Amino acid sequence: MNEGCVQEEIRFVICPEMLLSLLLCEGIHADECVFLMGCERFSSYKGYSRTFEYKEDYIDSTPKDTWGRKLCHVVAMDAIAFYNRAHQYTIKNMKREIVKAYTCFRIPASVTDPKAGIATGNWGCGAFNGNKQLKAMIQLIAASQAGRSLVYLTFRDQNLVLLFSEVYKYLSKEKATVKDLCTYLQNYQNLHTKMTLFEYILQTPCASLYS
Repeated sequence: MNEGCVQEEIRFVICPEMLLSLLLCEGIHADECVFLMGCERFSSYKGYSRTFEYKEDYIDSTPKDTWGRKLCHVVAMDAIAFYNRAHQYTIKNMKREIVKAYTCFRIPASVTDPKAGIATGNWGCGAFNGNKQLKAMIQLIAASQAGRSLVYLTFRDQNLVLLFSEVYKYLSKEKATVKDLCTYLQNYQNLHTKMTLFEYILQTPCASLYS
């Protein structure tokens, strides 16, 4: 929160109540996250990073839950910073990211509202050097295990939209399970220098994963 004004900083600035979490929450472990519930938006903005600036007041019309809180749940989930990109394909690191994403996507016991979809995107794929296809699959695994639909925002990457959609349709046709998706990642750890993850999945029927 002290180096520029990009995605995270902007979200906290337009919903300033979220800033309280910086005072109240400790550093989070690999199986922990921070849930911010009832986040109300107070301002609109324009620009991004160096061009970011306040635009005007914002009237947040989001409905409220039975506690009188805005039906807006934001979750803080930290990704691993991969200074060596190859390290993200190890079983240890893929497992860590799956556990982290599932921890964030599951419904907390204190929430009684119906399960809503998860709006997410290229988590840890900027300065942290995460691979977009790998992070997309990791989050699909976590969302599927949590029983929630996934709204995946690609930040104007139309190629990723088309490829992820193609892979999802293929996996649906194959009736792939969460176990199958995890096996794809396990098998891919030694193939990442030869082909993309999506290419590997599209070339490999689920039935052949265990042969």
